[in-house]
Amino acid sequence: MTLPVPPPQARTPWRPPGRGAAFLHNLLSGRCRFCQARSLECPLCPGCREDLPWISAACERCGLPLASGEPLCAGCRTAPPPFARTRAIWTYGEGVDDLIRAFKLHEDLAAGRLLAELAATALHQRGTPCHGPLVPMPLHAARYRRRGFNQSALLARWLGPPVAPSLIQRHRHTAPQRGQTAADRRANLHGAFRLQRPPPATVTLVDDVVTTGASLAAVADCLRRGGVRRIEVIALARAI
Repeated sequence: MTLPVPPPQARTPWRPPGRGAAFLHNLLSGRCRFCQARSLECPLCPGCREDLPWISAACERCGLPLASGEPLCAGCRTAPPPFARTRAIWTYGEGVDDLIRAFKLHEDLAAGRLLAELAATALHQRGTPCHGPLVPMPLHAARYRRRGFNQSALLARWLGPPVAPSLIQRHRHTAPQRGQTAADRRANLHGAFRLQRPPPATVTLVDDVVTTGASLAAVADCLRRGGVRRIEVIALARAI
């Protein structure tokens, strides 16, 4: 029986915003993105930051928020996903959804950078370890050409730890996942990913939103077939 790889020594290399980010924000506007109040340190004022839908307790495997305090949700007890742990910062709503849509669909890179900086600050303050390089969810080349960027790759770069951006490729173009059932999503992604080179034993996948987890599971399955023994996930938001 193959035992899971013990996590390496915990590291917290997340990159919270420095003084330069605050200086640039004040130079450009100095106001909260949501309420327009004066905000000297961050594009969100303290009140609006506190009002974001932060996740405080969640299933360790899939990141689903749990009020019970249990370590695993019912779904992960019966059919655990092929990754060991998921850390999502917010639920997908209450302002976070607007910022992610602005970033992902309308090329608002400032919105994405803000989310990454808030996430990096939260991960750093919580002492959250980073096990292995960050591997962004890949985009197919056709979708990359239409969008002009891979939002997960930018998030991984902004978060701070070492990034392995070309470890895995999305070589088969698939229909958009939005609006599909969990079963349809899994079928849609079958065989869509392949490794570009031998992977390390441990990696951390990065995505913007975890919905059903089908895309992450498909990438994780590909990585496991290639020899990866422990896979973790960092995501901005978890849909509920």
